[in-house]
Amino acid sequence: MRTFEIKRHVEYYEADTTGKLSLPMILNWAVLASKKQSDTLGVGPKSYMSRGLGWVILQYEVDIVRRPEINEEITIKTFAAKYNPFFVSRPFTFFDSQGHEIIHVKSIWTMIDIDNRRMARLPQDIVDAYQAERVKQIPRIAKPTAVGVDEVFEEKSYHVRYLDIDANKHVNNSKYFEWMQDVLSPNFLSTHEITYLNLKYEAEVRLGHMVQSQVVLQDNFSKHRIMVDDVVNAEAEFKWRHTTI
Repeated sequence: MRTFEIKRHVEYYEADTTGKLSLPMILNWAVLASKKQSDTLGVGPKSYMSRGLGWVILQYEVDIVRRPEINEEITIKTFAAKYNPFFVSRPFTFFDSQGHEIIHVKSIWTMIDIDNRRMARLPQDIVDAYQAERVKQIPRIAKPTAVGVDEVFEEKSYHVRYLDIDANKHVNNSKYFEWMQDVLSPNFLSTHEITYLNLKYEAEVRLGHMVQSQVVLQDNFSKHRIMVDDVVNAEAEFKWRHTTI
């Protein structure tokens, strides 16, 4: 398997009000690292979009020791680990300037036919470029804990805008994290730091949809789901630690 790395400095516009890299940007940086590797190997967007295909992420699991701060330099290492005809597992590791691991991301990817929005078989020439290990079954990530039928949740609604849509013609993955965090109170977010998340995408959210972001908060644990017309489009669980303002 071919390992790849990029270096990034945390810019002020990539941080949230705490001065640390925002949760959506953590995932954006991971996707950027995978794109840079694909470009380097000659299997970037031109290679797959010309065939009417697009990469989509099905699930993330993220462990966070700490989030990097503004002006901090971070190295992100990644590789395509295992694949079968329809799925690829790809880890990402974030290191600080002293070489300490501060964030680790597990992810599961697939490809879709952009026109008919259906899962597509991975082109062999593309997966061969990464030198990933072929397996019968991709190691699964456990499903996030679901919101119970009788549980009381907080909720906010959001209209999907044109600028929420990416080149795959659906809502960008990082937007879900914005919706999920925004439903939590500013007081909670300013006094708690995220240490773990597990997010699974169930269905696409498209332009013009009205989504409901729902959360059940239990001490240092929160359960989230994104709904469209009473259908679950994504579910997640977050773990938090208390911090000071």
